[in-house]
Amino acid sequence: MTLKHNEDTLKVYTYHEATKHHPYRYAASLGYMDWENEPSPFRFYNGATRLKLPLIEKDEDIPYQALYVGRADKKEPFNLKTLAAFLELGMGLSAWKKHGQSEWVLRMNPSSGNLHPTECYVMLPSIENLSSCVVHYNPLLHCLELRTDIKDVAEASMLKIGGFGIILTSIYWREAWKYGERAFRYCNHDVGHALAALRISANLLGWKLVIQTQISNSNLDSFLGFEDIDWVECEEEHADCLCWVNVGATNPGEIRKFFTLCNTLKYDKPPNRLSNEHIDWEIIEAVSYATRAPAHAPSSNIMRKRALKYHNESSFTAQAIIRRRRSAQAYNISKSEIERNTFLSILERTMPEDHAPFDCFPYEPHVHLVLFVHNVKEVQEGLYLFVRNPEHEEELHSLLSKEFVWQQQEKGFPMYLLQKGELRDRAKMVSCQQDIAGDSAFSLGMLARFQPVLEKTPWMYPRLFWETGMIGQILYLEAEAHGLRGTGIGCFFDDMIHDMLRLEGKIYQDLYHFTIGFPLEDKRIQTIEPYFHLDKAT
Repeated sequence: MTLKHNEDTLKVYTYHEATKHHPYRYAASLGYMDWENEPSPFRFYNGATRLKLPLIEKDEDIPYQALYVGRADKKEPFNLKTLAAFLELGMGLSAWKKHGQSEWVLRMNPSSGNLHPTECYVMLPSIENLSSCVVHYNPLLHCLELRTDIKDVAEASMLKIGGFGIILTSIYWREAWKYGERAFRYCNHDVGHALAALRISANLLGWKLVIQTQISNSNLDSFLGFEDIDWVECEEEHADCLCWVNVGATNPGEIRKFFTLCNTLKYDKPPNRLSNEHIDWEIIEAVSYATRAPAHAPSSNIMRKRALKYHNESSFTAQAIIRRRRSAQAYNISKSEIERNTFLSILERTMPEDHAPFDCFPYEPHVHLVLFVHNVKEVQEGLYLFVRNPEHEEELHSLLSKEFVWQQQEKGFPMYLLQKGELRDRAKMVSCQQDIAGDSAFSLGMLARFQPVLEKTPWMYPRLFWETGMIGQILYLEAEAHGLRGTGIGCFFDDMIHDMLRLEGKIYQDLYHFTIGFPLEDKRIQTIEPYFHLDKAT
């Protein structure tokens, strides 16, 4: 292990420990809402040529199962109409909300605090009347903003690859404005949310999407011209990952060549300013640079094909489920009861098997679910563990409390009862005393294999959060599919749940919480169509 490798791992550990919440000391943040400097949730490139995209006129009657297994009936051709549909269902707007004088917008992809730090760039071959180019997707206007033309540089290589590329980036300031130092965690949850949303959107068109690992983060920054932009302080973007959308046959061997040819691209339109004033959380930049991934090979994984044991249907179509996705603000404790088969079906969808979205994720699964079961028919109240990677089961058994009973609930299904009992109050306590974690049907923490992974590859730190975000998006969609509602919980007392499990050291760490139940709706809030404003847009 090199000296830099050691230093990077130590920076990750330092960041992670410093940004833990404790009952009497939360991670550092401003401590109040500085509304005058709330960042714009939308990136624009001033003066860039914009190409308006068509909106989906009418949702198709695509069954719920297609979210995960795709469509056997047809594969859509690649054109501006299908590209627009892919982006709309993956990262577009889902609704506007209005309460009094306040208006805010929701999107298909979830985001911590609805702050949306994730941006999306697309590498396109020549398509209809558009030459090969790099564009930025603007979800507010549902348009493509031209960043640079690549027709004379790499069009031939692009055509050899097939399909088109996606680069996701993060603006840390959008989350840091509210959450301070913990923002880096939330930005990477959101990358995972977006990856799952885009992978599932591709499925509904009969396409595939796969994360590519052969291009480093630094090369992606250079490709997008980020190194040459005169950024407003604290508003920099950082490339997270490259994905390739396989519309037909794709030649991955050409991707590295394509990026080599594109090393002299010119970008001349500046980004918009997001806030007037900023606070520089230096620890975020430190962990960001310590976790920039080099070009690397995909890791081995255990994804396999397996027939679903708990096959559930939904009364909603696939597209309707995507559009319905919301975060509940509160739960009706008296109605938050779910059927046993629904509960097990939701869990089964989070398994890292050979279906969307996990078939796009080229890393071994490292995340398991610690479940607080409150109100599931024919399932005892208590604490459970859902083991998503069987290779970790023996290790987990040896590390968790020796008092746990480890009773497998179903043969061939990796859910284990650890402790019987009513745990609503404990679930609330570990989730920063939030009622939503105890008033639901069940809540959970996502426990990631940590130190053994980061000792060798510190740049896997963001990717652990990506995995949790992908699981979170599945939980959101599954909740909607079954007439429920989910809520991602980024505020929790990290070490309190470790203590509850009798976990010592850093072999496993709690990274994300989630809860599902029957929502309490605030009737005062008005819902408005997502793109009602486009007729007024200039």
